[in-house]
Amino acid sequence: MPDREIQQLTEKLEKLAENLRKRTREFHETGSFSEVRRNFVKDVEKRNDALRAKIAHAAQNKDSWGFVKAELWRDYEAMFNEFATLNAGVDAESLKRA
Repeated sequence: MPDREIQQLTEKLEKLAENLRKRTREFHETGSFSEVRRNFVKDVEKRNDALRAKIAHAAQNKDSWGFVKAELWRDYEAMFNEFATLNAGVDAESLKRA
């Protein structure tokens, strides 16, 4: 399994997790951490953790990296797009209030 690809995906997952933590802090600070947003954050965190576990498992077991990589990137892109949708909604709400 190519170490560079593992590192890239791991870094992207960490960046997504950090952005999610920042957005969560913002929700808490503004008092806009609704139950829907809380559930969304929990879901993304679980999926992020699952992807990290898949990477570790694939690295340890020398699984077919081509298959695992395709699955991991697909899952990452889906998570990233959901987070982008959340951000777009928050930004739209901010513009309405301005």
